[in-house]
Amino acid sequence: MSQTGRAIRASLRVALFAAALWVVATVGANGQTVVGGLDTTAVVPDPADIVSVARAAQSRFERRRIRLLPLSYEPFGGSCDEVVGRICTTYGEGEWYPQPERPEIIALRSELLAELDSLQRLAPDAAWILGQRAWYRAEGGDWDGAITTARGCGDAGNRRGGAVDRWWCHALEGFGLHGAGRYVESEAAFQRALVLMDDERARRWRVPRWPVDAKARDLIDGAQDGETRAAVVDRLWALGDPLYLVEGNDRLTAHYARWTVTELRERARNPFRLSWADDLSELTVRHGWQVGWERAPARDFSTVDHVIGHQHPLGRDYLPSGETLQVPESGPPESFRPNMRRPRSLYAPGYAPVLLPMDAQIGVFPRVDGVVVLSGHRLPPDTTFHAGHDHPVPWLDPGDQAGMPDRLGLFALDLTSGRIGGVTRSGRTDGASRLHLAEGRYVLSAESWSPSRRRAGRTRVGLEARAVVPDIASVSDLVLLRTAESEPETLDEAIDLLLPTLEVPAGRPFGLAWEVGGLGFRSESLAFALSIERTDRGVLSRVGDFLGLSSPPTPLDLSWEEPGPGRPGPLFRSLTVEVPDLQEGRYEIRLILRTPERSDVVAVRRFDVVPPT
Repeated sequence: MSQTGRAIRASLRVALFAAALWVVATVGANGQTVVGGLDTTAVVPDPADIVSVARAAQSRFERRRIRLLPLSYEPFGGSCDEVVGRICTTYGEGEWYPQPERPEIIALRSELLAELDSLQRLAPDAAWILGQRAWYRAEGGDWDGAITTARGCGDAGNRRGGAVDRWWCHALEGFGLHGAGRYVESEAAFQRALVLMDDERARRWRVPRWPVDAKARDLIDGAQDGETRAAVVDRLWALGDPLYLVEGNDRLTAHYARWTVTELRERARNPFRLSWADDLSELTVRHGWQVGWERAPARDFSTVDHVIGHQHPLGRDYLPSGETLQVPESGPPESFRPNMRRPRSLYAPGYAPVLLPMDAQIGVFPRVDGVVVLSGHRLPPDTTFHAGHDHPVPWLDPGDQAGMPDRLGLFALDLTSGRIGGVTRSGRTDGASRLHLAEGRYVLSAESWSPSRRRAGRTRVGLEARAVVPDIASVSDLVLLRTAESEPETLDEAIDLLLPTLEVPAGRPFGLAWEVGGLGFRSESLAFALSIERTDRGVLSRVGDFLGLSSPPTPLDLSWEEPGPGRPGPLFRSLTVEVPDLQEGRYEIRLILRTPERSDVVAVRRFDVVPPT
């Protein structure tokens, strides 16, 4: 896969040379050669050993599959974005996308499953055979079959079902449930597995080290005790959950499902024809298993082709950076956007593989008992690489999500308790939401999801919610509104007028609303000053302003006085802004509140003037 500018896919490429038997990987300007042995040992089935017969059947299927893989003529052997052990990994969208398997491969998989099912009946306690039966059903898209296979693993009331450890039964069940989109049930199954497995394996599965950056690992390792470490890990997974609109945490269950796959593939032949080792385990846990394969013709006249494994074309890194994990309440929206360039991990939610950064207008209004948060947002258009291509996009087929209603919501992750609360609306992907929060530290998440289009958008931002202090003047965020026949007189009346983005069409009026808090304990007057200035002027213009050779244009500058509130409580204000000659560009609204014997209070809101539609 050639490298492109946008990084949303991982492709594992292994160059297998029959003569030299090594893998060559180059990183940047430095060459690095890693020698690794190929899994070329023939498996001779022993009729007395049923598992050996099963291993031979599985190996035979993988050998035959390779010969049937589609050919790729994309240049092979360029630089790697990352080298892990024997594996050269490149990130980039490129032209590859999943295509239907050849009928011959489907038939071979069916034959393999029939043989494995028969062998399992002869050896019901063979855990290896059980894992392969669940795996190949899942690989063929039969997730319900994988669940059924896992649940036929013996008596669930015992710690061991014959020779099959009960933790393995529950792990395979969690794997199947994750693939079927039943994330709450999947997490419950994995939790049962974690309780029953040995302590070392449970620690390795629970504490993510490979999928996170160095600073996040330091935060986890630096925790003073197990309880603190568990809290850090729980926060990481809560922040990594792609959509709070979807019940359950599918990024967490994907992590456990990937560990399950490393266990079942460790002693099985794989299309790379490499013995399983830590490099394949690490990349499986970080990026997931492959969703497609290709082979590239060998250029040295050898009989062994290069094998290319592809991850999901819309994979992104949903896990937070260590910096964000440390103080999420201070994180701006960009710190919560899934990493696409040099990701530590990759994941594509099956319910919405197109999950885009979403523009939203979020306003915070302090009250005596906490804050009120308003959010206006709408589902963004599909701007991913393959959106305009004339080829099938199977990952966007509605499937079992056809007919599900659109949804939008506003959520808050309480960073102290770890609980997630929110409000949802059904039947639409655009609109406004209102949420009341107590004082505390939060991460807000405004979300919109269209299940039938398998597309979603979200905006997340950190929030330190601080209540109004009596007799201390405060001004809420400024929010932009659609104009109406009459201006709203309360915050509740303004909710449905909230613009979904911080964009205003050129030449059209818009509304502006805010609240003043902390006053009403004494009689006083309020002085307001409101201005709108353009902020994206060129360097020469700004230098001229600094030298006094010119002055920045101010499209709007007004001030007024009014009496303060007669009793304590929020004072809501709104007005209509009409500036017909406002040119397209980036602007800043600045509101200053002056009260006698107090410091000025300033509220600022930046917005864009865009072409009229």
